[in-house]
Amino acid sequence: MKDIIKKISVFSLSVVSFLVVISCEDNEDGITNPGEIGTAVTARFTKTQEGKTISFINISENATNYVWNFGDGTKSTLINPVKRYTNGTYTVTLTASNNMGESNVSQSTYVIEGCEDETEENLDPANGDLNWTFLNANGNAGFSAFGNIGGGIVNNPVVDAVNSSCNVFLYNKAAGCEVWSGAGYGLNTGLNFSTMTNKVFKIKVLAETQVAKVTLLIEVGPGQGPSIVREATISEVGKWEELSFDFSDVNSSTSFKNFVIYFDRNTPCDGDVYYFDDITQTQ
Repeated sequence: MKDIIKKISVFSLSVVSFLVVISCEDNEDGITNPGEIGTAVTARFTKTQEGKTISFINISENATNYVWNFGDGTKSTLINPVKRYTNGTYTVTLTASNNMGESNVSQSTYVIEGCEDETEENLDPANGDLNWTFLNANGNAGFSAFGNIGGGIVNNPVVDAVNSSCNVFLYNKAAGCEVWSGAGYGLNTGLNFSTMTNKVFKIKVLAETQVAKVTLLIEVGPGQGPSIVREATISEVGKWEELSFDFSDVNSSTSFKNFVIYFDRNTPCDGDVYYFDDITQTQ
């Protein structure tokens, strides 16, 4: 009787050992497949941020495929993507999955605000339409203030929907400045209106204390004729607005190199402060 019990015990142990070997068997490459029992997919991510650029860090578990929806209509399948945003609120969604068809979703919402760094600029008509963004705060794109006014590239004092740029140009009609004061820039290549397509100049302006008439004068050289002038008027204080200066009827082949902006030209200076930015050309 003892022998029978002993044999049954040995047989039972052999079956258990066999089952253990089967349950622990790996693939030929020694790696257990994701998606098997006990390896559920978990989508997770965190981030680091510099300005408006977010670097996403994927910390998902048991996943092999990733789809990012950045909340602005763009997507990525990178593991750790980097995304640059503009101002707004964005819900970022990460869908993580494995090769067994299992998936999981994670979401986070981010509010992006503050000024926009400049990325492009063109100050030479030889390279195409003008695009003044005051990209460099070191003054490369700065106008020269004359007639005892204050001027220079500064931080945008009012970041709003019309102008979210970081850098703008300050125009300070300091008390006692000359009535003919203004801000000018000498172009490397002259404007030739006989060959130009886009003859409407747009300028974003901001009046800090009172509205003003803005004058755009384009001339051959500083104080040298001929010259052409257009005017537009600021309608509100404390908000950016875009003004248009239409030179569509000008067909002169003269090379106009001097670009001058005035706020309330030929009026006394009493400390009014203005800003301008984003000088562009259009039809």
